[in-house]
Amino acid sequence: MKTILSLVGLLALVTTFPAISDTHCKGKVTYLAIGRSGTVLVNGPGGLPSVYLCNVQNKVNNIEVESCKAIYSTLLAAKSQDKTVNITFLPNIDSCSSFKSWSVAKNLNWVFAS
Repeated sequence: MKTILSLVGLLALVTTFPAISDTHCKGKVTYLAIGRSGTVLVNGPGGLPSVYLCNVQNKVNNIEVESCKAIYSTLLAAKSQDKTVNITFLPNIDSCSSFKSWSVAKNLNWVFAS
């Protein structure tokens, strides 16, 4: 009986707290650019305004250079093949369009194509 009550209590605890999850900005890449300084700019998925994600020459936005190169490659492949991408942010943001245009999109978590 004590085990059953413990399980019920644990289930109640788990279901009453909202889960922490990424905000997903999903859609087609409208605009993708890389500047001569190596900064990657993207626009489109989920209403994302033109924002800077990372830099292929320097660690920026807490993203390593090699990771940034992979992010850029993923976005470029998706753009060229007209595929949907999913750019996630953690902790949650209000909405994909809440970033200020031409700013660094902080808390980038994942970039993947589908």
